[in-house]
Amino acid sequence: MTTALIARTAPTVRPPWLVAADLSAILLLAVEGGLMAVAAGLGPFGVLVVAFVSSLGGGLIRDLIVQRHPPAAFGSILYPATALVGGMVAALGHGVLDDLLLGVRAPFDAAALGLLCVVGAIIALDRGTSVLGAVVLGTVSAIGGGVIRDLLTGTVPLALRHDVSAVAAAAGAAATVIALRCRAPRSVAAVLGVVVCASLSMVATAQGWRLPALGG
Repeated sequence: MTTALIARTAPTVRPPWLVAADLSAILLLAVEGGLMAVAAGLGPFGVLVVAFVSSLGGGLIRDLIVQRHPPAAFGSILYPATALVGGMVAALGHGVLDDLLLGVRAPFDAAALGLLCVVGAIIALDRGTSVLGAVVLGTVSAIGGGVIRDLLTGTVPLALRHDVSAVAAAAGAAATVIALRCRAPRSVAAVLGVVVCASLSMVATAQGWRLPALGG
């Protein structure tokens, strides 16, 4: 029993490609969050704070739930450094980036969403959660930072209103978990999850799909 407990709680060494996917998503969301903070009129420090929490907030919530100590956001300098670099890029280059990203913001967001939901689901499974728990935590990893970002910039979080990002993230996490349970290689399961999530997000954006409001 003791051996099983140690095996479950011991840290799992993640392959380099999974770390790279995590960091790529963090950078994308940090830049996006930083740009939204600039648009909201925040100062340099505020931009960096929003960039940090929008890119790392979901993963921090996930790690706290699965009792991963220290959380990835604080366990390696790579994670906070990547988030802060993204924030500085947004703060210093927002004039250029706003025009540059005008036509590619949807795939930009979709890629980050897909990467985070997949990484979150895999980490949750590694920490011994159930299949459903892995799907939920994969979804939280993907949208949690965006929810915090929207609150800090003074708007009702889109993911809690009509945006389909939570549905897309849940679909990507579920595809990843199902593929892993079917003994697919991790890299294959990860690619499948990203494709499912990003594709659904892109189609929803192109078609203007919105979740229905339940109140007046």
